[in-house]
Amino acid sequence: MKYTLFPRLDFLAYLRRIHVAYHPGRERTEVARRLIMHMTSENSKKKFPQLNATWELLAYDAPATIDVEFEDGKKKRFLAEHYSRREMQDIVDHWQFDLHLKHMKEHSMEKVADDE
Repeated sequence: MKYTLFPRLDFLAYLRRIHVAYHPGRERTEVARRLIMHMTSENSKKKFPQLNATWELLAYDAPATIDVEFEDGKKKRFLAEHYSRREMQDIVDHWQFDLHLKHMKEHSMEKVADDE
């Protein structure tokens, strides 16, 4: 039996908004298409009800882009064509980790009261 002590966060964790745009006839857009399928699935909608997920099919030949806005208001944009899904997850992991630490500090039961 295999245990995962530190499971990876879902790509959609700690996101407020995500927008994926791609041209279906262009090469190397499989990652963008799979991300759209993931973010619009029923399981993702149940797991992340606060997430505003949008997507668009471009009628012109342009690179696939992903715009994300994190819960703290930071916005990032990157081209999806240059990365595999695992590489995109590695890019977002650092940002998600920082937000996860911030969330844990704010919601910790061991938090010291400020008035003491």
